Amino acid sequence: MRFARRRPSVDLVGNSVNGRRMEHPADDRFAKLTPRQRELLRLVHEHRKSAEIAHMLGLSARYVDNQLIDAKNILGATSRFDAARRFAAHEAGVESIHPVSSPPVPTPIFPLPMPLPGSTGRRNMMSWQQVALWGAIIAIATPVGLTVAAMVIVALGLLLGPSAS
Repeated sequence: MRFARRRPSVDLVGNSVNGRRMEHPADDRFAKLTPRQRELLRLVHEHRKSAEIAHMLGLSARYVDNQLIDAKNILGATSRFDAARRFAAHEAGVESIHPVSSPPVPTPIFPLPMPLPGSTGRRNMMSWQQVALWGAIIAIATPVGLTVAAMVIVALGLLLGPSAS
């Protein structure tokens, strides 16, 4: 009679109930690397080229490239440099941080901040779109304001008539 292997119970933090720590899936990938691939990734992390690594270790450059491609695929990296960076971080004990899936939120243009220093003493930090919008507002408002002021002066002059001297 064969018994099915029972899977250990796991709590929410990833530790097994019986006290043994379960391995993280990323650690699994690093464990699959051969000692040669680990050595090559260390050298790539030192910014060495395949031909230079091959000459140092007495290997062919093609063998080095193939081993680095295999290591890159095992780690799920986008390039050999990314794989070397991940491996170096793993060896240093740094936990990898996954990039944010959403793009950064752009600075809203409105409400438009005043182009003057605030009461907090900080300089006003406006985006280039907000600066361009303020420039357009000033470029349009200045001639319009001067024209209206000139028209008011002329209208008052006509209403009050010529002054007696």
